[in-house]
Amino acid sequence: MRTIHATLLARLALLLALATPGFASESIKLKNGRVLNGRATAYDADKKVLSFRTDDGQDQTYTLDQLDQRSVYMVNTSLIAQDNAKGQLQLANYARDIGLYAHAARRYGYAETADPSLKDEIEKQRVTLRKMAADYCMKNAQDMIAKNDIKGAEEWLTTMVQKLPDEPQTEQARALLEQHYTQERNARDDKLEQEHADLLQGDLKKGKEFYDRMITRTKEGLTAKNSGTAVSTWKSALGDGKGVLKEIDRLAKKYASDAKVQDGAAKYRKLTTDQMVDLHLHLASSYTTSSSYKDALKETNAALALDPGNQNALAQRARIEQASSEGVGIGRFGRF
Repeated sequence: MRTIHATLLARLALLLALATPGFASESIKLKNGRVLNGRATAYDADKKVLSFRTDDGQDQTYTLDQLDQRSVYMVNTSLIAQDNAKGQLQLANYARDIGLYAHAARRYGYAETADPSLKDEIEKQRVTLRKMAADYCMKNAQDMIAKNDIKGAEEWLTTMVQKLPDEPQTEQARALLEQHYTQERNARDDKLEQEHADLLQGDLKKGKEFYDRMITRTKEGLTAKNSGTAVSTWKSALGDGKGVLKEIDRLAKKYASDAKVQDGAAKYRKLTTDQMVDLHLHLASSYTTSSSYKDALKETNAALALDPGNQNALAQRARIEQASSEGVGIGRFGRF
């Protein structure tokens, strides 16, 4: 994280001046890496000193420049009431300026709900958020491409397309996805294709056609310019995935005693289900953007049915459940 500048310190002083006193449990991290568990008890805005009581009953004080920026933000989330519109707006700006873009988007939503008269000011700040987030995502994607980490780049580019569809940089993101997506996916099964060329040209030929179409449709959904087209394309891709699995099951049953075939069937099943998990999570993200939380949860649960331990699916489900309970769309990260 960047060093806290004087302007941010001044802004934080305003944040805490606006704050409603609270005693929520928190963990704070010092810049030296030490983590403390306890409760924020007070803040001296003039001295910029935070009072903190640890879980073992010790009263400590820390200046803001002793804390890392994320900890400063997390402490303030417990101090500022959700219906404190001006406090939430300032907290959103602070989160944005230290790179916590999704947090910022959520706080802008709280501020607008608490005081609709602030809508114009909030929209002005959201414009800045979108630009900063897009610049950040593109820089990370380009850094990943330079390192030949195409999968890592794909994640940043996908975030831009799904969350920031109307930003100028997103057209470049679509072009890069178009360029790299199919190439990266095809590279995953090159070895399998060499090992099981006879199956792919025979019993699994139809399944391979389904698989290739699933990859193409996934890419088309990612680069689509509207969510409706993306959703319908991804659903078609899931249908292709089911077709692949049906062909794999037929193959495994036909050659039940052939160890090589069974090995190939298992590997292609894993390859296919991994892609289907990605598709379900793309759908969940799209539904969350439009605050269709029931549909979003359905998709994350479908992903977990295919891969119960998938950490991305578990994390996404937790975010959706939080957004649903709070009533503020986390999808506003890109479309607000």
